[in-house]
Amino acid sequence: MSSSDRFIEIMGLMFQDGGDPRIAGRIFGLLIIEGRELSLQQISERLGVSRASVSTNARQLAKRGAIRLTAHAGDRQDFYELNNFPSVDVLGEMAERMTRQAQAVREFIEPIRQENEPAAERVEDLSRAFGHAAEVLGDWATKLRNDQTNQRGHE
Repeated sequence: MSSSDRFIEIMGLMFQDGGDPRIAGRIFGLLIIEGRELSLQQISERLGVSRASVSTNARQLAKRGAIRLTAHAGDRQDFYELNNFPSVDVLGEMAERMTRQAQAVREFIEPIRQENEPAAERVEDLSRAFGHAAEVLGDWATKLRNDQTNQRGHE
């Protein structure tokens, strides 16, 4: 297996570890490796998965902003390519996930406090940690986006 193929598989596992479909990560990894737009058929053949699975997962990635759908006049095929700032989008998505996790945990603080004050303090610490991680990731994504925008402006 080539290094590129291993990278694609690792991206799949990373996405799966984050709660997303493995195929979504493999599509994302393939588009990073290829660095160009690919048709639904090309992605399907390269990854050895059905066009339906590619279509479903690519549309989800596009909805989240990681990749974008492109079209060609006179061609009925869908094409996909990386969004302008994929690393920033991944960090932003991680920040959003941490924000949601902080909120989910925060909702338990007061009910648990009624039962067990020390446990509520630990739950509150966890919520703060998730919130802080979300803030750091969000700030990092913003800085990277600004750096990339400035860099492209000087090209």
